[in-house]
Amino acid sequence: MTTCQQPEHLEQYQLWLSEGFHGEMGYLERHLPLKADPLTLLPEARSILVVALSYYLPEQISASLNPEFQIARYARGDDYHGFMKNMLESLATELKAEQPELIWRAFVDSGPLLERSLAQRAGLGWFGKNTCVINPSSGSFMLLGCLLTNLEIPPDKPFTTFHCGSCTRCLDACPTGALTAPHWLDARKCISYWTIEQRETIPESLRESFGDWMFGCDICQEVCPWNLKFAKISEQQAFYPREWMQNASLSDLLQLTAHEFELKIAPRSPLKRPKYRGFIRNLAIVAGNSGRPELLPALTAARLRHAEDTMLSEHLDWSIKRLETLAVQVNG
Repeated sequence: MTTCQQPEHLEQYQLWLSEGFHGEMGYLERHLPLKADPLTLLPEARSILVVALSYYLPEQISASLNPEFQIARYARGDDYHGFMKNMLESLATELKAEQPELIWRAFVDSGPLLERSLAQRAGLGWFGKNTCVINPSSGSFMLLGCLLTNLEIPPDKPFTTFHCGSCTRCLDACPTGALTAPHWLDARKCISYWTIEQRETIPESLRESFGDWMFGCDICQEVCPWNLKFAKISEQQAFYPREWMQNASLSDLLQLTAHEFELKIAPRSPLKRPKYRGFIRNLAIVAGNSGRPELLPALTAARLRHAEDTMLSEHLDWSIKRLETLAVQVNG
């Protein structure tokens, strides 16, 4: 629980925006005045309940997924925005039964709030060098939500200590150098930004560094000692991966039509965000990085199917050229 005062990290956030580190996510800049004052979202608000929900699953679950591609842990099941907000709304309904005067609004990445700053002020953890909130007993594989209320509730003690120490594993491990300094993420270099937020051409200079990440990236969290030691297993079945992530191959996925994507991949899934074209584009990059010339028939078929889409054609051509070059080298 915390107050509705201005977030402590607002000045740092303003500087981050001024440096252009948000890339083309213009809505972040437009929402700045709102993020400076939570009362713009609920003028009657007096307290903010900040919650964290773990999405980390047992490693044997991850081991069961198709190793040809990787998907960020949070995105393997249902879209958290919906069911996590429902959980907050259910909590608010229970509170209102006891406090009829309650006025509230719930947000899960859906409102202009600096959730990480509020989470630190509510005592949930510290702002890690990888820009995630890290909790000392459960790590950083967690999602944040906020419930603004008009109730006067005593705030929890802020988390004021910093426990990353001299560790720089997250910065060192980022394959694209997106973590330019402790606490500073340049979205313009971030795998998650390009594979999720951007729907057009991914710079060729970055593609090889994407490796097998088809949607999002967890590298800066996976190497964090706090996650290696304390990551908390989620109790939410909604985070468990879809069946196709275990059984579908890269070749299968490259052949999906837009209609099949909408039927089999998109429903209730975070993977719907980059839409069908972004999905195929991301698969093309993973295939090009695979080092597997046997994927050439699937890539060539996809190239014919998307011949009229300039963006997709360019990415598929890139992948085909990489694998054809490798095949020549191998066959010598």
